[in-house]
Amino acid sequence: MKVLGIAESHASSACLMMDGAIVGMIQEERFTKRKNQAAFPLGALRSLLGYHLAGDAQAVDKVVFAERVVDPYYLALDRYSDFTIADHIAEQHRLWRPHFYEGGVDIGAYWRDEYLLGRHLNQDHNHDLSCIEGADWDEATRYFSDVERPKALERWLDWSGAIATVDHHTCHAYYAYYGNQLSGVDAEQVLVLTADAWGEGRNWSAWTAGTNGTLEEAGSGSQHLVARLYKFVTLILGMKPNEHEYKVMGLAPYGRNLRYVEPVERIFDEILDFRDGEFVSEQPLQDSYFDLRNRLEGHRFDNIAAGVQRWASRVTCAWARHWLEETRRSVLCLSGGLAMNIRICGDLMELPELTYLSVPASGGDESLCAGACFADAALSGDGPQPIRHVYLGSEAQTSDWDARLHEVGATADDFSIMDDVDDDELATLLAADFIIARCTGPSEFGARALGNRSILANPARAEHVRTINDAIKNRDFWMPFTPSILTEHASELLRNPKSIDSPFMTIGFAGNERASADIAAAVHAADNSVRPQFVGRETNASYWNLIEAFRRQTGIPALLNTSLNLHGEPMNYTVADAVRTVASSELSYLILPGRKLLCKREAEAAALKILGRRPG
Repeated sequence: MKVLGIAESHASSACLMMDGAIVGMIQEERFTKRKNQAAFPLGALRSLLGYHLAGDAQAVDKVVFAERVVDPYYLALDRYSDFTIADHIAEQHRLWRPHFYEGGVDIGAYWRDEYLLGRHLNQDHNHDLSCIEGADWDEATRYFSDVERPKALERWLDWSGAIATVDHHTCHAYYAYYGNQLSGVDAEQVLVLTADAWGEGRNWSAWTAGTNGTLEEAGSGSQHLVARLYKFVTLILGMKPNEHEYKVMGLAPYGRNLRYVEPVERIFDEILDFRDGEFVSEQPLQDSYFDLRNRLEGHRFDNIAAGVQRWASRVTCAWARHWLEETRRSVLCLSGGLAMNIRICGDLMELPELTYLSVPASGGDESLCAGACFADAALSGDGPQPIRHVYLGSEAQTSDWDARLHEVGATADDFSIMDDVDDDELATLLAADFIIARCTGPSEFGARALGNRSILANPARAEHVRTINDAIKNRDFWMPFTPSILTEHASELLRNPKSIDSPFMTIGFAGNERASADIAAAVHAADNSVRPQFVGRETNASYWNLIEAFRRQTGIPALLNTSLNLHGEPMNYTVADAVRTVASSELSYLILPGRKLLCKREAEAAALKILGRRPG
C-alpha cells in the first residue's frame, strides 16, 4: 500500500508511506526557497515520487489530506514567508482593531479584498483559487476543501483515486504517537497531548493509546491559549510571529530578577490559568494584540519574555499533570506547535507523574502530512510503523554543486575540492577550531538541523557562538546553539535521571559541571540549559562516526550544531543550496558526499597545513 500524505497550510509538506512505514517526508519550502511556504506541495510531491517511485504517480494507492477544512485565503495570501513584522502590525490596525473595537469588519471580505487588490499574493500556492473571487468566505472554504484539492491532484500529478481527510488535531495526535520509537513502552501507559495556536476549531486535545494501535480521544477544546498568546508576545516584542517564538524562548532566561518577572507572570495568570481540571480566565482579553500590549506596557522586554515563558510552562504542566492523573497514564507523547517550545518540554519531563516523555521531530503543522498517514493507516487496521529517524529527504548529490553560484556573483573557480577526506581529518580541523558546514546523506525533515544539513564546530569554544552569529547566521546574540551528542555519552554532559531520549532536539535539559567546559558553546549562558540532539549510530552512522572521531581526538563526545542556511532562509536542501550559503557568508569549508571537502580558494592553504596535505 502506497499512500501520499499532504499538508497545505503554512509550512506545507508531503510524505510517502509504503506498507505502513514513512519512507520520505519533505517540506515545500525546500523547493520554493520561501520559509514557511503555504502551498499544494508540488515540489515535495514530485521529489518523493521521483526518488521512491520513479516518478510514477499511478503507483500511489491513496492520498490523505491533513485537515478536513482548509481556508483558501491562507494559501492565496503570503502571510508567512513574505509578511514582515511591520506587515503583521499593520494588519492588526487595518483589520483586527476595527473588528474588535470599531463596530466590526467582515473578515472574509477583508481577505477577499486583499486578494483582489493583489496585496501579498502567494505566487507558489499551486492551486486554482478563482473560487475566492465570487463567493463568500464559507462558500470558498467548502469549495476549496472538497473540490479544488482533488482537482489539484489531477492537474499536477494526473492522479485520481481514493482520498481521505483527517482532522488537524487528530493528525497531531497520531504524529505524536507514531513519530518516535517507544521501545518497551506499554501502550496502555501512553497519554497523547496536542497543543497549538489553532487548528480546525481546536487548540488542544487529549488521547489515550490502545493495544490495537489506535488512539481514543479523551478531551479537546479551544481554551488552551498558551501558544496563541506566546505568538502575540513575539509580535509585541518586535519579532515575527509564527517564526521567531524561539527567540522569545531563548531570551527568557535573561529575565532573572523575579521582582520584575513575577508581575508579568501575574498578568498572564489573570488571562489564563488551569485549575481543578479546567482552563479559567479572571480577566479575558478583548483581543490578543492591543489589549495584551496595553497590559504589558511599562515592563522590560527580558522580563516579558521570562514572564510569558514561566507562565506558559506552569499552565501547560498543570494541564498535562491533570490528564496524566485523569487517565492514570505515565508516558506522555506531545505534538503540535507548542511542542516546539523545548523549555516547556523540559519542564514536562520533570513532572513526578511522568516516567517517560516523547516529543517527535518538528511537531508543528509541517508534520501534519505524516500524522494524516498514521491516523488513516491505524484506523484502517493497516498497522503503521513508528518513525525511527527523520532523514527522509533526498540524498545530497554533487553533480550540480555550482548551480546557484551565479545568484551571489560567485563562480566555481572561487573554490577547490579536496578528495578522500576521512572523518579523522575532519575531526582534526574541527579540533583546530575550523567551522565547517556539512551537506551529505539524505536531508532531515523539519525545522531543526540534525547533522546532514548543518554547520559544525568545536563545542568547547564559546566564542564560536559569536562568530557563527555575526559572520554566518546573523542571529541574535542570546540564541544558543545545539550540541549533537553521542547517545551513549549523553549522561556525561546532561542531567537525565529518567533516561529520556532526545534524538530530534525537542527537549531542554540541564547541563552538568562537565557541560560548562566541554560544550560551553551549546550551553545557554543565562541558565545552564541545553537543547541537545542525541545521535545514535543506528540512525545516522556517518554523522555518529564524525562525532566519534572528534571524541577520540578531544575527549568531547559532541559537536556544536546549527542549521545550514542564511538567516531568514529555509534550511539548505541540495548541495547547490549549501555552496551558495558558503559563498554568501564567511563560511569557508563544506563537507560533501563522497569524502570530499569543498574549500574557498583563499582558505584552502590553512586546511592543507593542518592536515599535512599538499595542494592538488
